[in-house]
Amino acid sequence: MIRSLVRAVIHDARVTRAGTAGLRVDAFILRTAEILPFEEVEIVNKSTGVHVRTWIEPADEGSAAIEVPGGARAGDVITIVCYAQLHEGQTLDHKPRIVRLDDRNRVVSAV
Repeated sequence: MIRSLVRAVIHDARVTRAGTAGLRVDAFILRTAEILPFEEVEIVNKSTGVHVRTWIEPADEGSAAIEVPGGARAGDVITIVCYAQLHEGQTLDHKPRIVRLDDRNRVVSAV
């Protein structure tokens, strides 16, 4: 049996720009979360409750950029969720990568 589990989460990201085609995130944050460019992700907008599925792309490293497709405004707080499909046996030791950002999109913790 294959199960879909959360593989990585980026909490408390602050939108710096809206209206892009996909989700663009500072390359350092992506590496910290172990999310690859063009992986499918879900954006959960904590400010509006809107959920959007899209792909993720790296923005310039050190830019603190969080650029989202429509449905958000600069300043909105979002959670970014990346899923993985795992076989039943792989789920036993699975632990998602959890990254938390501060109000300037700097990494404050990663486990």
